[in-house]
Amino acid sequence: MKEQELLLKEIALMLERQDMLSQLTENQCLDEYGYSETHCIDFIGRLELPNVTKVAEQMRMTRGAISKMTKKLLAKGLIEKYTLETNKKEIYFRLTEQGKVLFDEHAKRHQLWEKRDMEFLARYPKEKIDTVYEFMQEFNDYLEAQIESLAE
Repeated sequence: MKEQELLLKEIALMLERQDMLSQLTENQCLDEYGYSETHCIDFIGRLELPNVTKVAEQMRMTRGAISKMTKKLLAKGLIEKYTLETNKKEIYFRLTEQGKVLFDEHAKRHQLWEKRDMEFLARYPKEKIDTVYEFMQEFNDYLEAQIESLAE
């Protein structure tokens, strides 16, 4: 097998194991929400005056996709719409109490994940980390280009 095939298999295996770890460490309250929904809630919870455009930019998704997702989150009671007194036209979002529970749970899980994996990465010298980082940046740029070409 070529080195490239071996590398792709290792990347796939890593993604599968990350997913398995997430499922094993997740609180039940996140089970029914997808990756994108959870991250949409995260951005709405962290952004100042979050609207469709800001969330779409942060998530690197289309405004149409975010609009559909926010409609689902509104229907599930996780977010609510509001406008400012000074601008009744622009619609913003904020988390409901139920949305805040998910936001907090996601933040806790993210901190645990980061702590766990930082301990592993600490074993390696800076030079190796830099090489892997450069590879991952280039691979993610390649994947982003593939997504953009398919979205056209």
